[in-house]
Amino acid sequence: MRPILYLLVLSVLWGSSFLWTKGLLDYFSPTTIVFLRSFFGLVALLPLLWLSKDRLNFKVSFIFLFSVALAGAIPWNFMGWALQGIDSGLSGILNATTPLFAVLFSVILFKVKPLRNQFYSLIVGFVAVFTLLIFSGQAIGSKFSIFNALLMFGVTSCYALNSLLINKHFSDIPPLHLGFWTLAVATALNAPISLIMEPRAFLHLGTLDVFLPLLVLGCLSSGLGYVIFYLIVSISGPFLALMVTFIVPFVSIALGILFLDEPLHIGIAIGLPLMILSLFLMNLHFIKFKKRATDLNDA
Repeated sequence: MRPILYLLVLSVLWGSSFLWTKGLLDYFSPTTIVFLRSFFGLVALLPLLWLSKDRLNFKVSFIFLFSVALAGAIPWNFMGWALQGIDSGLSGILNATTPLFAVLFSVILFKVKPLRNQFYSLIVGFVAVFTLLIFSGQAIGSKFSIFNALLMFGVTSCYALNSLLINKHFSDIPPLHLGFWTLAVATALNAPISLIMEPRAFLHLGTLDVFLPLLVLGCLSSGLGYVIFYLIVSISGPFLALMVTFIVPFVSIALGILFLDEPLHIGIAIGLPLMILSLFLMNLHFIKFKKRATDLNDA
């Protein structure tokens, strides 16, 4: 029950991150947004680390730094650039391709043979994405960029590879520490670039239109969000954690329509159900396993 509750909370936090990022693009470049959201998240986690009984005493390697960079430092830049040419609702749906890439990487990198339902899931997912790209371009018009939409696949590829690497090599590290390192690496990599490109960016922090979104995006979506994500990975594995993409599209679409006046077009009406079907097929074996375990317990 707890992992499902964590999943719902994480879905709301991450689903709203597209809205906050899109709004902040009026003030900052994508790199500056990554730096500031990571910095805010880092500040939020420091008191929790101070109170934690666990200490940061494990050896930091290149593969570890690369793994946590795939969770924040790299994909958040892709997301910022992507949102300059697509709406937040579409980005939320494309974000749902993360489990598809997780299966592909499992097959290619870890030589895991895909199950039949996962193979069908990849086909349905491809059709869903193709439908979304065609109809979104027609509905959004000049504001739509196929290049920016494809950048979202860079985001989801990073998320998928991050979850697999963390589960394989670093599952023994406490989620709070993983969240801290994710934000610390993102801050360290993006701070120098941001300060060179936008040295006056901090002047915008005095306005509520900037400070409040960064507070939510940094402290909640980034700081608390990644602790919850790594907690789910440690409890139930990477594929259950990536099921957050079931709910994220609904959150991002609803917020985009309510606050950004984004259209609810036929691409979303067709593509979203197909993407949900794809994700259902992706996790069909897991759902059957859970049902069988429940039946045995009831017996």
